[in-house]
Order: sequence, then structure tokens, then C-alpha cells
Amino acid sequence: MQGKSVLVVGCGNSGMEIALDLAEGGAGSCSVVVRGEVHLMTREIMSASIPVLRFLPLWMVDRLTLLACRLVFGDTAKHGLPRPAVGPFAWMQQGSGYPVIDVGTYDKIKKGRIQVLPAMTDIDRDVVEFAGGGRHRFDAIIFATGYRCTAKKWLKEEGDELIGKDGKVTGKSPKGEKGLYRAGMAARGLTGSGMDAEFIADDISRLLP
Repeated sequence: MQGKSVLVVGCGNSGMEIALDLAEGGAGSCSVVVRGEVHLMTREIMSASIPVLRFLPLWMVDRLTLLACRLVFGDTAKHGLPRPAVGPFAWMQQGSGYPVIDVGTYDKIKKGRIQVLPAMTDIDRDVVEFAGGGRHRFDAIIFATGYRCTAKKWLKEEGDELIGKDGKVTGKSPKGEKGLYRAGMAARGLTGSGMDAEFIADDISRLLP
């Protein structure tokens, strides 16, 4: 992509990391589509916040986490990355999305090496139109918009009590039949993944002689 203009569609972790790689790899210009609100966070803030959830109420952890993010990033909305009205852990709990772990992309955005653009409304060959009427031409467009779970394609009829035919979680317990467990699939973010992992480890330890 040397010297090329590239558009990355998707502001999740994958999209932001791809945009960073392109900017550092010599792309002529790099833009990223941000269609909504984003909780930007460092890995250190996330790692420090999760254990505190065991001792403090979620709303308090959210406030402390947002304070730390404000000190590190400032007002991200000034650079096209508005935060949701609810805190990051409440946001995950209600299934609205996951925080984006910044690995250097935000610094490139502030310096103008990565341009933030709104939602796309139309694509005509190499010309993309955006909400608000802006139009830009790109040499390449990369979609980093997530994926669908394909577990049921290989799990077949097993595990119906854990994962439905649509690939979505069924039931509340991460434990199924015939020694099957699921972890990190219930749209509860890293907190939910950690709780699932602890449950599975405890359950297996009880089954061992």
C-alpha cells in the first residue's frame, strides 16, 4: 500500500490496528470510518479496572476508568471519536459494544496521519460518499467490520444448550453436556470472559479426583 490512499471501514480493535499498520507502513493517506461512539482505552487501564469490579460497584469502576481515560487521551470527541453516554463496563454489560484498546492509533489521528470519517452512504467504484455529503476517492477499501460465529458448522448437533443454530448464545450457564463449555461468547466483554473462565476452572476442579 506504499503511497496509496486507503479507507478502513470499522473502528473496532482490528480496524484501528489495521489503520495504524497502514499509516506506519507508508500508505499515502489512511482514513478510518467511525460510524458511532467509541470507548477508547489503554491496555493498562483495562487491566487495572477489571480486578476492581470485584470490590466496587460497576458505576464507580466506570467513573474511575473514564477519569483515567480522560487523563490519558483528553477529549477524544475533538478528533472524531465521541464516547458513549454510559461508562465502558456498563456499555459492555448491556451488549452495546467493547472498548477499543489503543496501541498508538490515536496519536496518529491527533497528528493527522489517520483521518476519521463518518458513516459511508454510497460507493461508486473508487469514490465513497459519507454522511454529511463528503466524497473521497480511494485506491483500496478494507472492511474490518467483524464476523459471524461459525461454531455450529463444526459443532453440529452437540452443544445446542450452549450455542443456537444462528451461532448466538443460548442459556445462561457456560456449562453444557458431555464436557462442553463456552467462554467469552455471551457479549459481556472481558469481564464476562473472566467470569466464564473462573466458572469453568472451578467446575473442572470439582470433577477431578
